[in-house]
Amino acid sequence: MITLAAVLSALAVFFLRLPESESKVVVLLSVPHTANVRTHTNVGRALAALGHQPYVLIPQFMLQEKLVNVEGINVIAYGDYLGNYEEMLTSKIVGSFWQGGIQLYTLLSEFSGILQETARLILSDRDLREKLAAIKPDLFVLSHLPPFKNIVILPYIFNASFVLLSPFNDLLGYRVPVSLTATPCQAIGTISHDSFLDRLKIAACNTGLMILGLISGNDSMVVEFAPHRPPISVNKLALQAEIYLVEGDHILDFAKPELPNIKLIGCTAPTAGQPLKDPFKSFVEGSKRGVAVVTFGSSVVKIPSKVAKLMVEAFEQQELDVVWRVNYTSVNPGKIFASQWIPQNDILAHPNTRLFVSHCGANGQYEALYHGVPMLCLPLFGDQMYNAQRSTARGFGLHANILELSASNLADLMKEVSGNTTYRSSIKKASILFRLLYKEPHKMAAFWIDHVIEYGGAYMRSAGQNMPLYQFFALDVLAVVFLVIVMQIFCLHCICCRLRRKCCGKQTGTKKDKKD
Repeated sequence: MITLAAVLSALAVFFLRLPESESKVVVLLSVPHTANVRTHTNVGRALAALGHQPYVLIPQFMLQEKLVNVEGINVIAYGDYLGNYEEMLTSKIVGSFWQGGIQLYTLLSEFSGILQETARLILSDRDLREKLAAIKPDLFVLSHLPPFKNIVILPYIFNASFVLLSPFNDLLGYRVPVSLTATPCQAIGTISHDSFLDRLKIAACNTGLMILGLISGNDSMVVEFAPHRPPISVNKLALQAEIYLVEGDHILDFAKPELPNIKLIGCTAPTAGQPLKDPFKSFVEGSKRGVAVVTFGSSVVKIPSKVAKLMVEAFEQQELDVVWRVNYTSVNPGKIFASQWIPQNDILAHPNTRLFVSHCGANGQYEALYHGVPMLCLPLFGDQMYNAQRSTARGFGLHANILELSASNLADLMKEVSGNTTYRSSIKKASILFRLLYKEPHKMAAFWIDHVIEYGGAYMRSAGQNMPLYQFFALDVLAVVFLVIVMQIFCLHCICCRLRRKCCGKQTGTKKDKKD
C-alpha cells in the first residue's frame, strides 16, 4: 500500500530533478531606430515576465522625446553622440527620394557607411561599457544587419553569449543553403522568377548582400576593443549566436529554407487594439463611410508641399474619411484628420477602418495584416520596395510609386483597394492564420531566448555554421575535382598525341617502302 509520505517523497524527488531556470541579466541592444528599439522593449518586458532582468539600451533622443514605452524594463541610456539619429537618416535618405528617387547602390553605400560608423561609436563608448560591466550581463540580444555586424564584438568583450534578433532574414549570412535565384532578396523589389532578367537581378542582389556581409566585418576592431580576448574574425564571431530570431513569417512573406536555430517569430509590433480616445475616437466612430489610415512611418511626418497638395486632392476625390499622420494643417478637418502622431495599431484595429495607405514599413505592414486591413503601399526606399511587392503578390492590396501618381490616380487606387472585396477577403483569411500560428510574437521571442539561456543553442547548429566559407561552398572539394578532371584530360590528350604520332609514323614509313 502506497503511503502519503511515499507520494510526497516521490514528488519532492521529481521536482528537485526538474531544471531550474535562473534569473539572468539580459542586455538588449538594437539599431538606434525607433521601430527596432520598440521591438526590443516588447521582448524585454516578456523576458521580465519570465523572471529575467532585462536591460534595454535606448538612445538619449528617444528618451527625451518619449518615443518608446519603457514601462516594465530597466533602461540604460546612451548615445549623446548620436544626436537625433532618425532625423539624420531621414534627411539623407528620404530627402533623396523626394528629389526623384534613390539608386540602390547609392542607398546601400550610404546606409552601410552610417551603420558601420554607428557600431564603432557604440563600441567606443567607455561610459556604456562601464555601465555594462557593473551589471555583469549573461546574455546580449542584438540587432542583425550586415553593416551593423561589428556590434557582436560587444558581448565578446564581456565573454557573454548572444542572440541575434532582426527583421532581416540573412539566409546567406546564417549559412543556410539557398538558391541565389529562387530566394527573394529583401534589398530590391523584384520578386518574380519568370524571366531571365528577373532571376539575374535576384541573384546579383543576393550575391551583393553576401559580399556586403563579408566585407562589413572589421577584424581589427576585435583587437582594438577586446585586446584581452583571443583574436577572432567578426564573421566567425557572428556565427556563434545561440539562436537567430527573425521578425518574419510564411504568411505575409515568402517561404524560404530555414535551419533549426533560425526561428520565425512573426512581428512584435501588432497587438490587440485598445479603445480609442478623443479626438481620434470621435472622428473614426463618427465616419459614416469608413476611414483610411495614411502614414509614411514615425520618422517621415514632413513631406514636400507639392506631394501634400496632391494627396489632399486625392483624398477629396474618394469617399473614405482620412486619418493622416503628417506635419500638415488640414483645411477640411471633417474629412481629413491630420496629426503628427496617431495610435496607428488601435485605429487599424477599429471595425470602421477600411484601408491602410502606407510606405510599407515592416511594423505597419504587420499591424495591417494582424487586423485584416487591405493595403495601398507607396514605398520610399530600402526593404519597403520588397514589402510592397510581397503584399501585392499575396493579394492584400496594390502598390505604386507616389512620385509617378496624379491625384486622380491615387484616388482611383484608394477606391479600388477599399472597394474590392477580394483584397479584404484575402487579408482577413491571412489575419486569422497569422493570429493562429504566431499568437504573441514578443512572448515567442522571449521563450526562445529563455530556452537558450537554460539549454544553450549548440544542439540546433548546422555543420555549415562551423565551417569557413570556402568549406561551406565546397570550394576545396570542387577545386580538387576540377584538378582531377584537368589532369585526366591532359593525360588523355598526351595519350592521343602519342598514338597519333605512332600511327602517322607507320603510315609514312609504308608509303616510302612502296615508292622504293
